[in-house]
Amino acid sequence: MSKWYDVYCADCGTVIHALEDWDPPPKRCPSCKDANAADIYHVSCTKCGTQIVARHSWEHPPKFCKSCKDANAADIYHVSCTKCGTQIVARHSWEYPPKFCKSCKDANAADIYHVSCAKCGTQIVARHSWEHPPKFCKDCRSAHAPKDATCGHCGKSFTVPTGTQIKCKQNGWELPRKCQDCRELFRHKPFKTVREKTVFGNTVCRTYNSCGHLISESRDETTIFGNERRRHTSQAGRTTGFTRKEKTVFGTSYNVTRRPYGSLKSRSTEKTSLLGNKYTESEGGSSQTKHKTTTVKTWLGRIFRKTE
Repeated sequence: MSKWYDVYCADCGTVIHALEDWDPPPKRCPSCKDANAADIYHVSCTKCGTQIVARHSWEHPPKFCKSCKDANAADIYHVSCTKCGTQIVARHSWEYPPKFCKSCKDANAADIYHVSCAKCGTQIVARHSWEHPPKFCKDCRSAHAPKDATCGHCGKSFTVPTGTQIKCKQNGWELPRKCQDCRELFRHKPFKTVREKTVFGNTVCRTYNSCGHLISESRDETTIFGNERRRHTSQAGRTTGFTRKEKTVFGTSYNVTRRPYGSLKSRSTEKTSLLGNKYTESEGGSSQTKHKTTTVKTWLGRIFRKTE
């Protein structure tokens, strides 16, 4: 016959009488059993809906059943943050795994600000870390993609950037015809034109900028039809235009310079100031800038033409 013996409640330590043939022996006293049963309730797994045992005394009740927990653990793997190398939790079920950890994401978000497109006003994402923030949105850049062009003065290839195209369009200007080097040559005014001799003894008019750099050369010539004209060449020897004398319907003479392919480059007329000084006024270019050319004599007696 089985004998009685004493065990202690695992929760409160109260003595419980048990028989030796009880398997397993009791772990809790009746009072603790009732309290334990009252603490228990059931929640549904948020993924599959299976009922899960939970307790009112738990601060955070379970959200997933054991099967879903195991499947969830199998779906997890780790990747390194592309910026700092910190390990990030990822899932095989995600189409796009994370590239940055939370710290780098926060730093990235703080680096971002917005600017307005200089042409259409669209908001563009920029970064404080960028030395040169964008000026134009994607649509404006596509509509005015950089264009390749040939310098009308020296013949070199150059690129007309998006910003220049938009600025020219807004102001009604033609696109630049000269490369950056040639534009720099023409930027230094006044110009000085001097009549000189070549190594072969031919007369040539050479034009220099205010820095003393050669801009162009001009030579008088006669066409095969007997017409007189002046050929203009760049510092690189490329023909940039021809000047011919023409007359208005009233018989007034003026000079017209056209590009090699025929388009008008500039027009000049001889004028006299109120003080009786003669000068040449020319107008041309995409901006129709006016220039005044006068004859100047140095104290050494050398004569040259000054263009301002």
